[in-house]
Amino acid sequence: MGIEGDLSQSLDALAAALPEGLAFDSGSSKKIRALLDEELRYGRDNGAFPLVPQRVVHDVRAALDRQDIVLADTGAGKMWMSRLFPTYAPDTCLVSNGLSTMGFALPGAIAAKLAKPDRRVLAMMGDGSFLMNSQELETAVRERVPLVVLVLVDQEYGLITWKMELELGRHSHTRFTNPDLVAYAESFGARGYAIEAADQLLPVLRRTLEEDTVSVIACPVDYTENLRLTDKLGSLNGPF
Repeated sequence: MGIEGDLSQSLDALAAALPEGLAFDSGSSKKIRALLDEELRYGRDNGAFPLVPQRVVHDVRAALDRQDIVLADTGAGKMWMSRLFPTYAPDTCLVSNGLSTMGFALPGAIAAKLAKPDRRVLAMMGDGSFLMNSQELETAVRERVPLVVLVLVDQEYGLITWKMELELGRHSHTRFTNPDLVAYAESFGARGYAIEAADQLLPVLRRTLEEDTVSVIACPVDYTENLRLTDKLGSLNGPF
């Protein structure tokens, strides 16, 4: 059954209609927020290279204003963004769920910038999804649509590896190699940047988001954190 109405009022009405004892526990919300804040602090303070995904999420949040737009492409990066990225305004963190179309973030970022030219726009993509639609860099450069593409480099379909490891205890045929992504971006007339230390990402993000051009940032990421997260979540005790 479809319900039309203000989301906040609808949720309040549903909560009020629950039988005694089944109402939402605000203590659970505080526990969840504390867990997420802990992971973001872990990322902020983690100087490992390649970067842990928590560091990437933290730095993206720090670089963007509350009204800026980030598009998180399908892959392991989307899982981290969906869990950890704080949002403060509607339609400022866009993901592709349902069919989870890989490669949507770059053309989507072009569309977002055209629709909201006053906002800064960041496409956050794994290297696998980036190479599926990277030719749209030419469109952005030709049409003079300034945006930033953050490519999380692990030379692997990281989310598929994560799922294989969970279900099979092993993975296969998920690795691949990349071109020189800086030279590749420059070949389209965009600017290219290679992150070589954890503390470089945030200043490069801030600089490129202010530039009136198309930029590609290649950032190595360490997805061994994926299984660490799975183990941590599996050890939690409710109620949440």
